[in-house]
Amino acid sequence: MSDFAFAGKVFEIRLDNGVVFRNTYGPGGDKLRYEMIDGATEGGSGTVDLYVGEVAEGVYLVGWNEESGTAVTQVMDFNTKRITAFFSLDEDGGRTGEVHDGTFQEVI
Repeated sequence: MSDFAFAGKVFEIRLDNGVVFRNTYGPGGDKLRYEMIDGATEGGSGTVDLYVGEVAEGVYLVGWNEESGTAVTQVMDFNTKRITAFFSLDEDGGRTGEVHDGTFQEVI
């Protein structure tokens, strides 16, 4: 999996709800360390197994499951540096979902 555009790199992701993530991708492209560095969920972090598929040239479908039960799926477009994220999480004894748009850039 190491041929993915993000493998072994760090990206800052800014979503339309004000949340900012710093995502560190493992060199093999199969691990992710996420940190919520600004916004309503600031201070949250975790390390997860990553599932990835390239759906078009430079466009990746990326997903993982967090310990909290939250499932995250993202489309990362390296051509435009745009991201669309879907979060599925527990709420009031059931599940709810959120879709957010944003941008990302590599942190050097």
